[in-house]
Amino acid sequence: MNTYKIYFSLVFLILLLASCNSRWDEYYNTNTTVSETESNEDVKTFFKNTPEFSKFYQEIESCGLDVELEKDQQMTIWVVDNEGMDNSDIIPNDTVRIKYHMNYLPFLYSDLKSGLRIPSLNGVYLQINHQGGDVYVNKSKVVHSYKLKNAVVHVIDRLLKSKVNMFDYIVNLPDDYSMFRDSIIKNNIMLFDKVNSTPIGVDITGNTVYDSVFYVYNPLFEKAQFNSEFKQFTLFLPNNETLQDCFEKLTNQYKAMGKVVTANDSSLAMTWIKEAAFYNGELTSFGDLDIKSSFGRIWRPTIQKIDINSLEELSNGLMYKISDVKIPTNYILTRIKSLVHYYEYLTEEQQKQYYTFMNTTKISIFMDSATPKPEILPNYYILDLTGDEDSNEFWVEFPPLERYTDANNNYKSRVMTVPVGEYDLYMGFHSQGHPYINVYFDGNTDGESSSAPENLKLIGSNLSIVNSNPWNFDRVNETTNDLYGDKVVKWDGLGGLVGTVKVEGEGMSSFRIRVAYYKGDSKRLRIYHWCLKPSSSNY
Repeated sequence: MNTYKIYFSLVFLILLLASCNSRWDEYYNTNTTVSETESNEDVKTFFKNTPEFSKFYQEIESCGLDVELEKDQQMTIWVVDNEGMDNSDIIPNDTVRIKYHMNYLPFLYSDLKSGLRIPSLNGVYLQINHQGGDVYVNKSKVVHSYKLKNAVVHVIDRLLKSKVNMFDYIVNLPDDYSMFRDSIIKNNIMLFDKVNSTPIGVDITGNTVYDSVFYVYNPLFEKAQFNSEFKQFTLFLPNNETLQDCFEKLTNQYKAMGKVVTANDSSLAMTWIKEAAFYNGELTSFGDLDIKSSFGRIWRPTIQKIDINSLEELSNGLMYKISDVKIPTNYILTRIKSLVHYYEYLTEEQQKQYYTFMNTTKISIFMDSATPKPEILPNYYILDLTGDEDSNEFWVEFPPLERYTDANNNYKSRVMTVPVGEYDLYMGFHSQGHPYINVYFDGNTDGESSSAPENLKLIGSNLSIVNSNPWNFDRVNETTNDLYGDKVVKWDGLGGLVGTVKVEGEGMSSFRIRVAYYKGDSKRLRIYHWCLKPSSSNY
């Protein structure tokens, strides 16, 4: 029995040794293309005995970093030979760059797993990647490794270039990027770091005096901590020319709608640009699918333009320059609204050109004094139409109009264009005693001519306008009360929802609306306003 026990014990021991040997080989020989040398020398002796690294060590000494090698501390050092130093562009006494080649804790060759990030002595991280059978630190290939008494030395084929932290990169951008740079750093706040500040005494009031350490806080860090070396981000960076082009397009867009870009609009647009610039993780491929930023902003690659060839690796992520940027319609425009009575500011010729009336016996502008805020809107004005009692067909068709003031300070109106895309159409009426109606929409027109019948689409059918909620003027849906908590009145809302419409074309286009009598006791159409609210898909 004892013989069997001895036999099985020997078998187990052999298997255990084989397993250990296998793991040892795996530990030291994960890649047969890179030779590894083990030595009992300390790292300073190693450099003394290997003259092919003398120029690298001279740089360590000139930077005063040789004292790091004498500490009771295991280290990893990334070195190049003398030829590599000659071929590098390093300047004398470049302490920051040399510190980038040193870090505490020993990382053996077998520890260099793809994706590993190692902090260097200057606080910036090194990135380990595998390509085929080779191991790279950043873009330098590891060609040999030494396991020493108090350090691991990895020989690399070219000197590392110190990567820059994303936040520091932005702070140090040249003036060609000042619009983006300054919009980021203007909110920087210097905060006292008590934990890392050293007490050096007490003042006369008994308060502790510190050798103070401060750090930078920026509100953007709450959602995208792009100053951290422990996280990875992707930055889409616009220069001033790209941003100026963006704001010029926005100005022209507003002008076509009879609007002016206000300071608040510009601030809102710049907020979107900043919040659409940062993305969690490293983005390396782009298709046609939307990308969501760290702030939840949608970047649509089919509209926004990324310069893929401008890729730059930072210590905590990637940076791409962008050549074209557009503020999404559904972000910058909450609504587009106009009053139908602007018909009265057209010339008689324009009225015939732009408006089409079917079986209408009377056209007038009706004034209703029941207004919520006389100091802002003295009266409601409604396009008031009476239909032919002997006809079953009665309607009006019109384009969007914007009102403006001419050189003589007189009101005029003209056809408006709006950004193409999908909207929710709202309308308001003088609802009292109003008949049921149908509403049609043609989003494929220049607005100036009558719609081709085949383009008209029925959007809202059998609408009971007599119901004051939601059809009476603009007293419901996103009113001043809803938006701002104005408890006095409800006014300037969207009105009643007719349905979803689409304005087609390129860039800016126009449309036509037809309001048709459907049924009711009186043949009157009393139309107050229309309003387009961009849908979530209207980019």
